[in-house]
Amino acid sequence: MRHFLALPLLAVSLSLAVPASAQDHQPESEMIEKLNDPAFQDGMVAMMSGFMTAMMDLPIGQFAAAVDKAVPEGMDSEETFSRIDPDATLGDLAAGDNPDFDADMEDKMRKGTAIMGIMASEFGALLPQLKAIGKNMKRRMGELE
Repeated sequence: MRHFLALPLLAVSLSLAVPASAQDHQPESEMIEKLNDPAFQDGMVAMMSGFMTAMMDLPIGQFAAAVDKAVPEGMDSEETFSRIDPDATLGDLAAGDNPDFDADMEDKMRKGTAIMGIMASEFGALLPQLKAIGKNMKRRMGELE
């Protein structure tokens, strides 16, 4: 499930990072401050939670039944989708036997947004060195012409 949550977190972080890096007038410190702001993090969690809730409500049982019909004869029943309830949703499959699935998912999203803030802070500290490396590389490549 950790990998499943990584995609929305990556999408949100990229959507924040690209506009910030494309605009020289917006200091990196504003973005870092925003990513570390608990209120902003709560808003991100609320947005991602709504997205994940909608995804978890997607019906998957009928799709699994169709895939099961396409499985070649002789395959073990353990390897088929026939055991999936035709009315199952993606959330039913993701939750499995975990009664705390929703709370666990939200907890992981909260930790993920905090990690984004930490990463932004650490990369922000490296930014002067990265800019210097970029200038040095540009200068050295220019010498090759």
